[in-house]
Formats: sequence, structure tokens, C-alpha cells
Amino acid sequence: MSASEYRNQIDTSAYYGAEVLNRVLFLREDVEFISKLIVHSSTRFIFYNQGHPLFNKGAIKGLKLVVLTNGDSQQQQHKGLWSSQIWRSTLDTWISDNRTKDPGLRDNNKPVFLFLGLKDESVGLDLNKVKISEDEERYFDHQGRYQGIPYYGVDVSKLEQLRQLIVNHILESDKQVNEKSLFFTTSRKHVLGMLTPEEAALFSHGKMFIDWLDRNRFCPGCGSKTIPIHGGGKIYCTNEETKQVEDDKGETIDKFVCPVKSVSVSNVSFPRTDAVVIIAIVNKERTKMLLLLHKRYNFAKMYTCTAGFMEPSETVETAAKREIWEETGVVCSEIQMVKTQPWPFPANLMIGCVATVEFNGINEQIHLGHDNELDDARWFDIDYVKKLLEVAGSRDDEELDMLFNPEGLALPAPESLAYQIIKIAVNESKDSKL
Repeated sequence: MSASEYRNQIDTSAYYGAEVLNRVLFLREDVEFISKLIVHSSTRFIFYNQGHPLFNKGAIKGLKLVVLTNGDSQQQQHKGLWSSQIWRSTLDTWISDNRTKDPGLRDNNKPVFLFLGLKDESVGLDLNKVKISEDEERYFDHQGRYQGIPYYGVDVSKLEQLRQLIVNHILESDKQVNEKSLFFTTSRKHVLGMLTPEEAALFSHGKMFIDWLDRNRFCPGCGSKTIPIHGGGKIYCTNEETKQVEDDKGETIDKFVCPVKSVSVSNVSFPRTDAVVIIAIVNKERTKMLLLLHKRYNFAKMYTCTAGFMEPSETVETAAKREIWEETGVVCSEIQMVKTQPWPFPANLMIGCVATVEFNGINEQIHLGHDNELDDARWFDIDYVKKLLEVAGSRDDEELDMLFNPEGLALPAPESLAYQIIKIAVNESKDSKL
């Protein structure tokens, strides 16, 4: 299957951001709920090593994200992970450590478990059609209200024995798979253009949380070791040292010494998402588009949009105008937010905008001297950009490509927000609909 044929079959507009699970955030604090979920026969697990997901490149439909269950698989009749004594012992240890907030919860010889959510009716699952096997529960049911298939991300970094157990389980369950086809991918192209929207969203969800947990192993307030609680949704300082202080009523109370642990709410205890503005820049008449060549993409001749992290106390519009001017020297008059996308490299929220520049002999002038990020920036005819969009990610007709694109310029992958907002801006042109 060619790249263009593949992309015609998937919805690239929601890549990494498809709503595939109900996160039921309010239940994460319920230790018993989390404990029952992780041992349920229908529970699915996605595995990561240093943030890289486990793939099977020998799958019938090409590269596939590996998702395993405790019980029998829906696709093939074989015993799930629960059949392994090592796996059952691993879960039992985690449940005990998690229940008591044991400081050793994520020691180097233990995996980190992250509750992702339930696949339930709110995201389109028909519970009446869910079937694992005749002698197992079909789906998890909590209080008769929260029903579905639980998903967990599992960080197995530094756990060679557990990684081998997972590989052996797959090999024993499916004789058509060989060990060389199973690997933790380090290639971004595998997770950018070769997953279904559901797989991409699951990968992104787990990747962002696991990356955050790995980066926050020590408390920013006191330097003590932290552990993940609430199913991986919060980090907890293990420093139990207290001191006696007077409260507002003049009474003596014990207060944690750690400045993070001593307050009721601290934003350093919860996952962070970094906001990034990314902007397609066009003239008022929608006949020209400004595209940039970053130095890091020079080898691929990939022209893309302006993008940058938002600064504290900036609006999206202000940040977009600032980034455009800093990178290109161009002054825009209007910013329109059009689309967003999670971007798990490592944990960004891309905020897609279209900027309008009123040509007056000054506003549109390009100046690359403010910073040193770009090799080139040009105003392109919108019809030329339309043709680049049509062949983006595909070289099925190289002869036709060379006729209008002798320089061999490229655009970002269709799964990226950069491609999507370029397409939106092109479609706003009266004569260049895609």
C-alpha cells in the first residue's frame, strides 16, 4: 500500500487527539477502584521502554501497536498475561505498594503503571458486543455506572526480565510472530504516520504521562523521592518529616516540612502540558502563503509554519504575532485560532492558527536576523502550496512532482497540525479548494 493510499484510509485530522477513552479522572483517587481495574480480565496494557512503545512489525496489517490483556484476547483465543505467575506477582506487589503509598513503589526493579481510562459507551463502545470468553467477565463494571474496558500504560524501562516475559507471551500466543518483529521503536516515523487514529491517541496519552513521571522523580520542594499515585495521575513526595507550627487560630499543629506537601494544591504535583502556537501565514487576499525552512529540516527541504512556545501571561494571539515577527520579521494584523493537537514530543499542545498579513510594502518584508533558527522563508503562490499538499507524504508520481516542484520542496506529514492548518488556509482561498 502506498503512503497516499494509506492516508486516504485514515482520519489524519485527529491524529494523537482522537477521543478513544473516558478518563474518569474523578475515580483515580479511589485506590480500590484502581486496584480492581488492574487485575480485571478485560484490562488492556500498552508497554513503553524509555518512552518508546512496543510494536509488532510482523502484523498482518503492517506495523501494529502491541496491546495485551490480562484475560483472553478478543481477536485470538489464548490465555492472557494473567496466566503468568510473574505477571500476577508484579500486579499484586504494585497493588500493595500503591495502597500504602510505599516509597519503593517505583524502584528500578518495578514497573510504573498508568491508568489511562475506560473504553466505554461515551466513546462509542457497544457493551452488548464485547466478549472475552464464556467463563470471563465481558467488561469492567464499577457501581453499575462506570462500565467498559480499562487501559493501562506500563513503563518497563530497566526491567529486562519483564520485557522478555511480554515478548515470550506474544510468541507463545501467536506462532506467526517471530521475536525479531517485536521491538520498542525509537523512530518517530513509526508513531507519526503508521498508526491508526486510535493507536496514535493511546500511544500519545501514555507517552506524555510516562515522560512526565520519569522527569519528576524528585520533589521540587525538598528533593525527596516522589512516587506516582492516583493511577499515575499525580506525583507524591515521600518526605514524611513534620514540624510544629501555629495555625490561624493560634493552635499548635503538625505541618509537613516539604513546601510542596504542606499546601493543599500544588501544580507541580500534576502533569504539565506545554502550549505551542503554530501559525499558517497568508496575505489578506489568500493568494500568498509564507512558509519557513528551519535549519534542522534543511536536509529534507521541508517548508513549514511558524511555531514557538507561549510565554507566561501571553494570549494565543499575542504569542502568535510575536513568533511570526521574531522568526520572519513579518507583521500580521489578525490571528484566527482554528485547530489544536496534542504532540507527544515530549508533551505539547499545539494551538493552530491562521495569521493574516496586510501587504503594504513593509508588513510583508522578510527579515531573518532576529534569531538564528531559519535557513529560508518565502512567500509562495497559494496554488503552488495546494499542489505541494496534494503530494505531501507521497512520491507516487515523481515525474509530475518534478514538473511543478523542481527544487523538491516538501511539506510536513499529513498527520501533523502544520499540514492541517496549511490545508485550512489554502481552502480559504476562493480558487484553491482541496
